[in-house]
Amino acid sequence: MVRFVGAALLILGGLGLGLAAAGRLSARVRDLRELESAVETLERELGWRLAPLPEGLLRAAEGAAGGTARLFRLCAEEAARLNGRSFRQVWAACIGDAQLCLDREDAAILAELGSVLGRYDGDSQRQALERAAERLAGQRERAVERRDRLGRLYGILGAGGGLLLVILLF
Repeated sequence: MVRFVGAALLILGGLGLGLAAAGRLSARVRDLRELESAVETLERELGWRLAPLPEGLLRAAEGAAGGTARLFRLCAEEAARLNGRSFRQVWAACIGDAQLCLDREDAAILAELGSVLGRYDGDSQRQALERAAERLAGQRERAVERRDRLGRLYGILGAGGGLLLVILLF
């Protein structure tokens, strides 16, 4: 009985690891979708309404959820009181604090915005945000393809790895 329970736990543990890996793929797709939407909102706020940066960031946060909302809300708060820091530094720190599920290229797209936001006229900011939204959309499409291709595979490999351990140990 104990061996059976141990075997089941090994298989379930492997399956859990595989499902966690698949979950990270889905979380990246969700975060990229939220970021794309928030960047488009910020583009409208700064480029067309000509809202001040903290106000535009807050409006983008209102339409977002999870880590994306946290990123834009935190950035709005910090942008209102820079305390001698550049907005680029604040933006980079907020990206790290938001705990988004992004890869290196996704984070680089966001980091590039920090050098433009708050420094140039509304049209330049709008163009930079438009390019960033397009690039994030491309990243999201690739992330969806990757999730669809690898998501189930991770679950199967996890369960298979657990089963292999059971065979080797028993």
